[in-house]
Amino acid sequence: MRDQFELATTVPHDESCVQIGEENYSKWSRLEANTLIDQITRQLGEPPSSTYFKVISCPHDFGVYYDIALVYNDSVEESEEYMLKVESELPCNWDEESRNKLKEAGYPVGEYNGELR
Repeated sequence: MRDQFELATTVPHDESCVQIGEENYSKWSRLEANTLIDQITRQLGEPPSSTYFKVISCPHDFGVYYDIALVYNDSVEESEEYMLKVESELPCNWDEESRNKLKEAGYPVGEYNGELR
């Protein structure tokens, strides 16, 4: 059966993210989310065929914020195992490829967390 695991973040655990209400929030938050999806896929491998990531929008009192969801099939062992791996091995920091992608896109890291680690 299809299920959805929401990561509750668009960035690695120890990184700062753009905030709702900031200039170009939607653009930067979606960039964060897609960059994190790419990094997770590099580090943990491609999701099984019945599993995929998607960026979702979530209504909030202060506006819409973005999150990453992993859609998986809990009836398929490899799909559920991948979800558990994502849950337990979510990166703490951006890797070099992600940092470079964010810098090249003009991501305003100085405004949010000083230096992009």
